[in-house]
Amino acid sequence: MSEKEHITITQIAKESNVSISTVSRVLNGNAPVSPDKRKRVEEIIQKYNFTPNALARGLISKQTKTLGVILPDISNPYFSSMFLEIERYALESGYTLLLCNTLFGGSSHGIRNTKEESYYFQMLIDKQVDGVLIIGGQVDLTTVDNSYKLALKRLAEQLPVVVIGQEIEDVDCIFIQAETGQGVVTALNYLYMLGHRKIAFVGGQPNVTITEIRINAYRNALKALGLPVDEQLISLSDYYSEDGYNAMNTLISRNASFTAFLAINDNVALGAERALYDQALKVPDDIAVISCDLFLTGEYHIPRLTSINQHHDLLGRLVITTLINSIKGIGKPPKFSFTPELVIRESCGSHLGIRTNLL
Repeated sequence: MSEKEHITITQIAKESNVSISTVSRVLNGNAPVSPDKRKRVEEIIQKYNFTPNALARGLISKQTKTLGVILPDISNPYFSSMFLEIERYALESGYTLLLCNTLFGGSSHGIRNTKEESYYFQMLIDKQVDGVLIIGGQVDLTTVDNSYKLALKRLAEQLPVVVIGQEIEDVDCIFIQAETGQGVVTALNYLYMLGHRKIAFVGGQPNVTITEIRINAYRNALKALGLPVDEQLISLSDYYSEDGYNAMNTLISRNASFTAFLAINDNVALGAERALYDQALKVPDDIAVISCDLFLTGEYHIPRLTSINQHHDLLGRLVITTLINSIKGIGKPPKFSFTPELVIRESCGSHLGIRTNLL
């Protein structure tokens, strides 16, 4: 066999006259091997310049040190920023990631030929990943399709699975739900303190859990402040800048009176601001805005966006740690509490003082 030809662990074991498990112990360095056997194995490895891949290392350990991550849209800053944190900690822990960008709801990008999420479930099983992390997609819907539920249940029967989302009954995954709506309450209370009494809500998709949680928090916060809930001031669409633009135009077309609005995230806030500008309205001079979900670009908007930091970096570290611990059989998922943080910038005009003329 020439040096350019591939050699397998089985061939190394045969040529060095040892067992496959002995070759594996030499490669992994996780168990003692007699000096004579180690020398014979190392000579064969050197002879063929053998470099084991992850699958070869996993023949004995039954692990590939690879994790699957399933998310619906890597172009969305929410998912991309969280994925970067997940990848950072996974690499620190000795794991590589296999990303499945499902484009769930891909029609919003003009993409039609997307695969069912169950396709990616089976693909990750076939790839022999050690565990799977699911962030968004159909699991985010308030009502989950039964076929999805069955596919997720089958996946969880074969692999450790951690899901960011609300628990699905009779599915043996670890579910982590971080969204409580507290950030919306904090943002609305801040606008109230600045003197605003007619506050709209823009963006988010109906029948999606995070939207429903934040809309309910918005309604309850208004009631707690003694303000009426005007459904005409709620304009839903989706989570991107184009959706913010369209949602704001819908709100304006209703002739509803408002002096401030909450945007479901920074993307939506940017589109909504453009719609206001097209109507000769300025932020914050005419309308104040707070984003309920801070992305990295908000600091560079004009004006700089006041936003709620939901600490997605901490959530990313939590979920990947939980998955790795589950693979290792370590304990129960940790209890956690991330308090949303109001990041005050320019889009509320607070640097001009509290606005008391909006009563």
